[in-house]
Amino acid sequence: MTNSALRFFMTGLMLSMLAACSTTPYQPSQPPVDDRSSEPTLPQPPETPTYPPVEDVTPEQPRSAQPAPSPQVQTPIKQSPAVVALLDKAEQARVSGDLRGAQNNLQRAQRIAPRDPKVYYSLAQTHMSLEDYDLAEQVALKGVSLSSGNNVLLKRFWQLLTEIRLRAGDVSGAEVAKLRAQKY
Repeated sequence: MTNSALRFFMTGLMLSMLAACSTTPYQPSQPPVDDRSSEPTLPQPPETPTYPPVEDVTPEQPRSAQPAPSPQVQTPIKQSPAVVALLDKAEQARVSGDLRGAQNNLQRAQRIAPRDPKVYYSLAQTHMSLEDYDLAEQVALKGVSLSSGNNVLLKRFWQLLTEIRLRAGDVSGAEVAKLRAQKY
């Protein structure tokens, strides 16, 4: 290769490298994504702690003789109209013997209200009726975790777990669930 041909080749190579570095490929702008998966939360005022009234304890009256504190008031869970309608449809389907239809309605309700323990209770009952005991137990245990603080629901879930485990042939597990239900 001659000197001038080498110079011409090198100049072309450098120009092509500079051209490649100076431009960016066209990329259309993406529209912003509007996330509607959760409702906006408003800032909540700080809660003021409440303390039980202080009672005089004399040396003659031991602390254990004081009356037990009253149980906390349970606030009812507010259900959306769609969830209520799906629960009703599922109950009608279950009564008419359409367990798969009931299961489908309850799974839709679960997607709408994933933290509603009543949906999990009905779904666990339906899985038990379908003789899918492992899934029924898992769903019921999820319902237990969502019912913390609500003793009425906790008792119902543990009673349901007792029945599920008995039907599955787990007698010792059923006894454990029965003992847990008696605590509430």
